[in-house]
Amino acid sequence: MAKIPYVERENAPENVQAVYDQLQSMFGVVPNVIKAMANAPELMMGFMPFLSAALGPSKVDNATKELVILTTTKLNGCTYCTAHHSAAGKRAGLTDEQIAAATDETSDALDDRQKAVVRYAKELAQNVAASQEALDEMAKHFDEGEIAELNMVAGTFHVLTRFADTFKVELEK
Repeated sequence: MAKIPYVERENAPENVQAVYDQLQSMFGVVPNVIKAMANAPELMMGFMPFLSAALGPSKVDNATKELVILTTTKLNGCTYCTAHHSAAGKRAGLTDEQIAAATDETSDALDDRQKAVVRYAKELAQNVAASQEALDEMAKHFDEGEIAELNMVAGTFHVLTRFADTFKVELEK
């Protein structure tokens, strides 16, 4: 059971209801993590554009973003986010083996580019900052803008995992 109530549409402020309607039309469901965030509607409304930008189209492909997200969510121990992004990773083209290897930068399931991504995201999760060696390895595969973007994607999911896991947000039924 979640440690915070979910704000259902009928109890949400009008601006939050509009977000719920958009999510419902896009995904067929309003994620419980958003319903939990709606307890702080001003912050939720500020966070949503940031989350949309992190997950939206950009120079970095979705599979790479999902690998960063999975590394982050697994290392942070967030089963809610890991479940959602394991499915998203598959839709983005990651294999089951690559999803399983999201915290192991030495796995044979990953190519050199993916290993650099996992190492980078792992260092961000464990040390707050990535080492120069991890940055140098990333620079072999990504430009500065892409590295900055992947850092921001990881940061977005550090926020989400801490929120979802603290309040034990449950998977949607």
